[in-house]
Amino acid sequence: MQEPEILTVLKDAQTAHQAGDFVNALKFYEHFFDHALDDDPYALYAVRLSHCLHGWVELAQVFPGAKNALERKKRSVLDLYETQRHPEQFHDYLSISRALGLEADALETFLALHNSHPKSATKLTKYIWNDLINAEHWQVCSELMVESNQKLDELFAVYDEAAKLKEFDSSFDNPSFEQHIVDNLLNDLQCVVMVLRHTNRVEELEAMQRQFYQGVEQRNHSLLSKQVHAKGAFLFAGH
Repeated sequence: MQEPEILTVLKDAQTAHQAGDFVNALKFYEHFFDHALDDDPYALYAVRLSHCLHGWVELAQVFPGAKNALERKKRSVLDLYETQRHPEQFHDYLSISRALGLEADALETFLALHNSHPKSATKLTKYIWNDLINAEHWQVCSELMVESNQKLDELFAVYDEAAKLKEFDSSFDNPSFEQHIVDNLLNDLQCVVMVLRHTNRVEELEAMQRQFYQGVEQRNHSLLSKQVHAKGAFLFAGH
């Protein structure tokens, strides 16, 4: 499979950065961020918000102009979201905020949006969910999770996608990765249980427990089954 041409720009940014050519490194990072999705909105989505922003932030540590540019970008993508309401634009804003260590500000922005435009806020759930859990905004989480059975379906979908990675890349076919995706599923399940318990929705837990065990049986994954058996007494306890 041919590598997308735009990746050359990211490599040029890294090369210029290492060579001390900070001005051009910034130009390359910003160009990649702005145009990485032009040909395919999915292929480089993760690279753009991980490797590109990571490099840009490292540049900002030695070149103030890079930090100023990243802060401007943060404001511009938020303005764009407020105008167009595309969820991915808010994800850009949230990712830049995290890169700058301003995730608390982004969370406050989301909470304000949740109060003023709840339908728009609901579409951002997958991006902001863990931030809300970590900050213990249980009621907001509950309002975003109208159907707990649907949330569990989403958790299994994420697990299934991760489990398929070993089919495309043998480096993922190892015990540590298997443990990682199982741990993520079980930890995410515990977060859902905590939301239900903290917001007096415990009556939904019995149905969710049945749904979860059925999902585990359908997947016939030995490590997942083993972990579920070992932690069965705690999975729906809200710890």
